[in-house]
Amino acid sequence: MTIISSMKKPMLTFLRSALATLSVRHVFIVLFTITLTSCYTTKGVNYLQSADQEMTIRLRPTEYGVQPNDVLSVKVQSRDPDQVAYFNNTTEADINLQANPASLFLTGYTVNKEGSIDLAIVGNLKVQDLTVEEIRDLVQTEIDKYLLNAVVSVKITSFKVSVLGDVKNPGTNYIYNTQATIFEALSAAGDLNISGKRKNVKLIRQKGDKSIVVDLDLTSPEIIRSPYYFLHPNDVLYVETSKENLFQKNLGVFSLVLSAISTTILVLSFNNN
Repeated sequence: MTIISSMKKPMLTFLRSALATLSVRHVFIVLFTITLTSCYTTKGVNYLQSADQEMTIRLRPTEYGVQPNDVLSVKVQSRDPDQVAYFNNTTEADINLQANPASLFLTGYTVNKEGSIDLAIVGNLKVQDLTVEEIRDLVQTEIDKYLLNAVVSVKITSFKVSVLGDVKNPGTNYIYNTQATIFEALSAAGDLNISGKRKNVKLIRQKGDKSIVVDLDLTSPEIIRSPYYFLHPNDVLYVETSKENLFQKNLGVFSLVLSAISTTILVLSFNNN
C-alpha cells in the first residue's frame, strides 16, 4: 500500500500541473475553434451553385461503345412469330422473369473477349466499340437477309453503376434506360450524407485495359458540361468524407479523453485525501 500511495502522488502532481498550464480561456478557445471547423455551410453542401436565377447549359453526352463482358438484349419482331422465334433466345416463359437482372444476364448475349456476339443463324458479329444504335443497324442488315419487314431492337441489359463512400445507401444499381446522369446515380443511392464531399466526387471509369479516375465538383454548374456528366456502364462513384465530419468524430473522442482524465484526477484526489 505504501508503494502504491507513493506512485499515486507523482501521477497526481503531474496531472495537476498539466491541467494547470491550460487556462479556462485557452480551453474555451480550443473548443470554440473545433466547433467552428466542424460546422457545415451551404457553400460546401448545395449543388450547382450560381448567382443566376436561370441557366442554360449545353449538354455533352458521350456515346458508349460496347465492351467485352457487356450483356446485350437483341430481339427480332415480325408479323410471323414462328419465323422470328429462330432469332430470339427468349421464350414466352421468360417474359415474367425479365425484370430480374440475373435473368437478363442469362437470356442476353454476352460480348466475348474478342468483342463479338453469336446470334442464332446469323453467326458471329463484331460489336466492340459500337454504339447500341450501330449494333441495331448491323443486326437489322443481317436479319433482312432472312426475313421481310422484321424489326430489330437492341439494348444493354448490364448497365449498372456503383456508388460508394459517404452516401445514404451505397451499393450497385441497374439503370433501365439508355443513359443516366451522375445526379440520377446519386439519387438512386439516397443522395450524399451531409458530411460527404461534394467538390471532389471521384468517378472511376473502365476504358479498355485502363481505369480513368476523375474528380468532379457537384457544387459547380460546370459539372453539366463535363464529358463525365453522363455515366457509362460499370462506372463507379466514390464520395469521400469531409474534414468537418472527421473533426466531429475526433471531438467526441477528445471529450471522452477529457472526461477520463477528470475522473482519474478526482479518484486520485479522493484516495490521496
